[in-house]
Amino acid sequence: MVRVYLVPLTATGFLEYVDTISSLLEDSFTSAGVRLETYNWPEVVRPSLKCYDWGRMQYIASCVVEELYKKTSTLDTEGYSLGVGMLDAYEPGLNFVFGLAVPAKKTAAVFTKRLREEYYGKPARYDLYVERVAKEVTHELGHLLGLQHCGDRKCVMSFSNNVVEVDYKTRFFCEKCAVALKTMASHYMSRTK
Repeated sequence: MVRVYLVPLTATGFLEYVDTISSLLEDSFTSAGVRLETYNWPEVVRPSLKCYDWGRMQYIASCVVEELYKKTSTLDTEGYSLGVGMLDAYEPGLNFVFGLAVPAKKTAAVFTKRLREEYYGKPARYDLYVERVAKEVTHELGHLLGLQHCGDRKCVMSFSNNVVEVDYKTRFFCEKCAVALKTMASHYMSRTK
């Protein structure tokens, strides 16, 4: 069983949906034949202003992941930490990122500000928001477990350059990614016994 810690990076935009997102995440992995054990981190782990780029008014994704790693890695060296918050982030060379995974540190973050309909001047759709967040959390955990981007546009491991592409893909792994994921997860489980 793969242990995952869901860590809120902000007080809003995740905590109110954490149980639903956790269930959807577990469902996506169970459908691929991998069992997850998810834990909700007990407090908000806000990124420091050191990670904020005032010129762009966005967080630097790699800095947020590094800080998250430093705050969560000592608890469980075999588990994975996945931060989620209503933030906007980027990496050098990109306008924005929905998420960033650093497999070597077993840590990832999902930035949900651009997953909200309100960001685009549309009325709130909480069902759509939760589905988008669940897809991106599943995607980043897939990276943490060793999966790369997939060419199947319906696969959750498909790269998404915008919310239209997030909406197009499903929350599930294609057959090829599911097989690879099961193999990688079995290696993880054999190390943690």
